[in-house]
Amino acid sequence: MTKVAPIPPPIGPTSFRGYRGDADLAGMLAVYNGARRADGVTTLETLQGFENTYRHLTNCDLATDTLLAQQGERIVGYARVTWWVEEATRDRVLLNLYWLLPEARGGSVAEAMLAWAETRLAEIARDIPHDGREFLVAYLDGGEDEREAVLRAAGYARTQTYAEMTRPLDLPIPDLPLPEGVALRPVTWDDGRSLWEADQRAFRDHVGYSPGTEADYQQWLGFEHADPALWKVAFVGDAIAGQVLNYVNEPENAAFGRKRGWTEDIAVQREWRGRGVARALIAESMRMFRDMGMTEVALGVHTTNPTGAFRLYEGLGYRVVTTSWELRRLFPGPPPSPAKDAVGN
Repeated sequence: MTKVAPIPPPIGPTSFRGYRGDADLAGMLAVYNGARRADGVTTLETLQGFENTYRHLTNCDLATDTLLAQQGERIVGYARVTWWVEEATRDRVLLNLYWLLPEARGGSVAEAMLAWAETRLAEIARDIPHDGREFLVAYLDGGEDEREAVLRAAGYARTQTYAEMTRPLDLPIPDLPLPEGVALRPVTWDDGRSLWEADQRAFRDHVGYSPGTEADYQQWLGFEHADPALWKVAFVGDAIAGQVLNYVNEPENAAFGRKRGWTEDIAVQREWRGRGVARALIAESMRMFRDMGMTEVALGVHTTNPTGAFRLYEGLGYRVVTTSWELRRLFPGPPPSPAKDAVGN
C-alpha cells in the first residue's frame, strides 16, 4: 500500500495540509497568479482555465499528490507532482510544481515543499516501476529567481530552454502562398479530434514528447480561449497538412494593457515540412489579427526545436521577449541537506 508523503510541520506562521477538493482551487489560483506576477511573469490564469486543467489531469491524484501552505485560513502556496514517460528516450519525468506568495517565502518554506514533492515522487517511482532513466524535473520562467535558487541548491540544473516571442503587426506582413495542392479551409469543433491527433503526430519527434491521453484531449477541448473561427488549417484533400490554432486571451490582454493575438499550436506534418506551410499559415494569421485590431502576435517555442521552428519564427519577425527553462536532476540521488532539515527528518 502506498505510503503518502507526510505533511511537513509548521514553519513560523505557515502550516501545511492536503488538498480538500474543488473549494481549494480559487485559493490555489490566487497563489499561482500572485506568485508569478510578483516575479514579473506577465501571464494570467482564470478560474475557468484553472478548473479545466485540474479536472483533466493525468498521473496525478490530487488527494495524495498536492500539498497546500496556508497562513491562518488563507492559502499562500501549493505544490503538486505528476509524471510521464518520454517516448523517444524512455526517460521518466518526475515533475514537481510549486508556487509561493511573497509573504510566505523565506524560512525554508519552499525547501519544505520541495522536499515533500520529492518524497512523494520517490513513492510513485517505487510503486510504479520503470525500466529506464528517471529525472526529477521542474520548469520556471525568467524572473522566478528565488525558486531557481531553491532548485539549484537541491541539485537541479538547466537543461532545455524555451522562449516567448512577439511580433508587432505594424511591420509589413509578407504575402506567402501555400504550396500547390494545399488549401486553406475553415474548420469547426467537429474537426477537433482530427486536429488534436494531427498535432500529436507532428510533435512526436520533438524533445520530450509523450503521447497525449484522453484526459489531455478533454483538457484541450475545454481551453476557454479556443475559437475555431480563428484557426488556420491547411489541407491536402481531406488530410491535414498544417495548422495554427490562433486565440485571443482577453482577460490577460486587459490585465496587461495589450492587444495581443496568439499564433499557437503551430504544427506541420513531416511530409510537408520545409515547403512553406507554416510560414503561409502564420502570415495569414497575422493579417487576420491585424484586421481584428490586435497590435502584436505572440507564440511560445522550444529554442532548439529539431524542426528549426525558432529560426522560422525569427525570419517572420518574431523576437524573444521572455525565456523559460526546464531543470533536471537525475533520480535517485541523495536528498539535499537544506530540504532535509526543513522537514525535521
